[in-house]
Amino acid sequence: MLKGVMYALDNFHMIDKGDSVVAGVSGGADSVALLLQLAEYREQSDYTLQVFHLNHMIRDDADRDEMFVKQLCEGLGIPFFSAREDVRMRADEWHMSVEEAGRRIRYEKMRELGADKIAVGHHEDDLAETVLINMCRGTGLHGMVGIAPVQDDIIRPLIYMTRGEIEDYLADIGQEYCIDETNTSMDYTRNKLRLDIIPRLKSGINERTVRHIAAMAGDMYEIEEYIDEEVREHYDRCVISEEDDSIVISLEKLSGSNLFIKRELMLKALEKLTPRRKDISRVHVDMILDICKLKGEKNLDLPYDLKVCKTYDRLKIAIENKTEDGDKQESEHMDIKVPMLTRGEGWTGDIDKNTQITMRVMSAAGKDDIPKFTYTKWFDYDKIDWSGLCIRNRRPGDYITINDKGDKKSLQDYMVNEKIERSLRDSIPLLADGSHILWVIGYRISEYYKLSEKSKMILEVEIIKEE
Repeated sequence: MLKGVMYALDNFHMIDKGDSVVAGVSGGADSVALLLQLAEYREQSDYTLQVFHLNHMIRDDADRDEMFVKQLCEGLGIPFFSAREDVRMRADEWHMSVEEAGRRIRYEKMRELGADKIAVGHHEDDLAETVLINMCRGTGLHGMVGIAPVQDDIIRPLIYMTRGEIEDYLADIGQEYCIDETNTSMDYTRNKLRLDIIPRLKSGINERTVRHIAAMAGDMYEIEEYIDEEVREHYDRCVISEEDDSIVISLEKLSGSNLFIKRELMLKALEKLTPRRKDISRVHVDMILDICKLKGEKNLDLPYDLKVCKTYDRLKIAIENKTEDGDKQESEHMDIKVPMLTRGEGWTGDIDKNTQITMRVMSAAGKDDIPKFTYTKWFDYDKIDWSGLCIRNRRPGDYITINDKGDKKSLQDYMVNEKIERSLRDSIPLLADGSHILWVIGYRISEYYKLSEKSKMILEVEIIKEE
């Protein structure tokens, strides 16, 4: 295997024995190299591998790319899944860039496959480009990290390989790959760096520019882990109250913190309230800290409908959701109790006038083909506390188990990490066992309730939408 890939896999413990991994493969050089390296790594580590390809329907040759990846997987004997999505239309609908929309769709679709890890082909050049983009836009410590080797369930085994090394590797083994013609377009910010700025830095200042930026980002990654712990301690000490749509901070307690910690604490608060941080920069954080120094009451408006209100001893950061008439939106309310079911029994309920939920209990014996559909899921029947099982909207204290080690994440943090728009969060139906969320319907299920070799009975849950 490639030395850089082995280092990343081993040093960051990216894949554990028994893991299921889904690799995002576009057909380009980096993702093809990722697939080949992961396929080879199976000989050293016992894990399962599958591939997902998103046909973004942007270029005329998008179908060609999909067929190329499918045939490559067939040759390697690796399960292949794909989806077609008009990414440009989704980008307009969601008011984001085509790149952001494509990334969001890819991660959503890959998580629907239920794998433990998502492997993507980001490499050292991507890392350096991201650091430079963040610096140009204005960033703090987090932006200097660029792209983390491991982020929640996402792993990046190529993060210490350059684009040139990847292309040389594929050339040496005679492996073809698809070329995306948009990679040569100067209409994209990243391409301007890739095709113009970075080559100038390499030829005019240091040919190892990319490697040095990546090494610095690696140092920042380690520093960030230490700083994050400090920020968490100060955050817990200074925050008076935290709701889904507001955070109140004690200015008296905040005053004793270091300026850098203050900035990071503010960024943490803003991140909890916003699905995306692209438009929240250092200048906004400094604006907040500036009004903290002023006497009396002060107000400040920020992107994503954020409003900052400073009183004499408190700072409140809140998001204002308003209708076209200017009235604050009311949260939707749903609370459907699910009756106790036994083997062979079923139940059907109405989530809304166009959506039904059906459940049935069956034996797990001989049921090895777990469904990978978005709206059909299987759960371990015996792990459910039926006295509290219901379909409802989110509530404070909700959480989901994110891995087989039992680590938990608040539903609020999960929705922020998934970049689920704030306006949608209260309307997403949840299958809940008390405060433990079995299924964020349309998204992921809790690791705790997944089937295992010890499962005896299955609760099958299906969502049926009328067109």
